[in-house]
This record gives sequence, structure tokens and C-alpha cells, in this order.
Amino acid sequence: MRERNVKSVVGLLTLVFVALLSGCQQVKEIPDDIPEQLPNPVRDFTEKDDYIIGLNWYKQWNYGIAAKYWKPLAAEGDCDALYALGLLYFEGLGVGRSYDKAIELWTRSAGQGQAQAQISLGVVYARLDLPYTSLDCTRGCGTEKELPEAYKWFGIARQIGSPREKQIAEDSLNKIIREMTPEEVGKGDSLVNGWKPDPSRCGTRGYFIVAP
Repeated sequence: MRERNVKSVVGLLTLVFVALLSGCQQVKEIPDDIPEQLPNPVRDFTEKDDYIIGLNWYKQWNYGIAAKYWKPLAAEGDCDALYALGLLYFEGLGVGRSYDKAIELWTRSAGQGQAQAQISLGVVYARLDLPYTSLDCTRGCGTEKELPEAYKWFGIARQIGSPREKQIAEDSLNKIIREMTPEEVGKGDSLVNGWKPDPSRCGTRGYFIVAP
């Protein structure tokens, strides 16, 4: 008798959980072609920020699904989504590889003050590699080497980024300054000092992600 009561309680709790989960599923429309089993169903159905949901999928190596969440945000000009989607295009993760598309997205993001996008552009224009990541442009990433432009983006990131971003930008600047003439450094300083957010300064979420 006791065992039957325990089974009844467990069955009831299961039904309640399924009902609650079904109710949560109606809150957010999930893009097509996403597997039924999410990395964490409760977290993803209650999270309201599609960028964070995409980031959760990114961390699970489901890049195509991450792109589905980030593309609409990027189209609206979300600076974090622009950066993250550019990273996928740079690596060809979940989307076709395109350096041109990555640079376009990073430029839009960096222009709003997204420091990770600024660092990425610096890597591209300086033909550097970013240690402990797969951001390697030592052989070129679809554009000419432009040290003053790289200096600009590293210099801005050094001013506005998080402590970690500032350190990466500082280290990168120290590398490229050795190759630059005084005239190039002067031009870089002018670009840094003349920069203003376009169209306006974005509020980044503070999640540092790099190419896996």
C-alpha cells in the first residue's frame, strides 16, 4: 500500500513538471530545426535574452543553432550579436566561412564600442594571432595589413574594454608598435582620439567569447 502511494506521488509530480515545462515552451518560439532536447530546457525557456540563449548553444558546440538566435539580433544592430555572428563567419562555424562578412559584422559592432570586435579587427589589420584562440591572421584574413587601423582598434579597446580586454589590447599594441614608424603611430593616435560611437555606444553584456 505504501509503495503504491509513493508511486502515485511520483507520477503526480512528473505530470506537474511536464505541465509546467509545456507552459514555459509556449513563452518563446524556438527556431526551426532545433533538436527537442536543449542543453538545459528550463534555463533556455525562461531566459529572455536571445543572445544569451545563442551563447548557451555556442558553448555546447551547436553553432548553427547559435547563429539562428544571433542573426535577427545582428540585423537589428545588437553589438554583441554582431560580434558573435562575425566570429562564426570567421571560423565557418554553423555558417559558410567568409572573412569579408566577419569583418563587416565586426566593423559594425566595433563602431558601437564592442571591445571584443575591436580587438578582432586589430588582429585582422595587424595580421597577428590571438594567443589561446584560433584567431590567427598571420597569413592574412582577407584584407591588407594596415597598422594604423589596427592601432586604432587596439587603442580604443584599451580605453573602453573590460580589464581582460584592456590587457589583450595593450599586449597587442606593444607588438605592433615595434613595426610602426613615428608617422604611423601619430596617425593611429589621431584615429583613436577622433573615434566616437556610431550610431551610439552599446551596452555590452560582458561575456568574453573567442573562437574555439
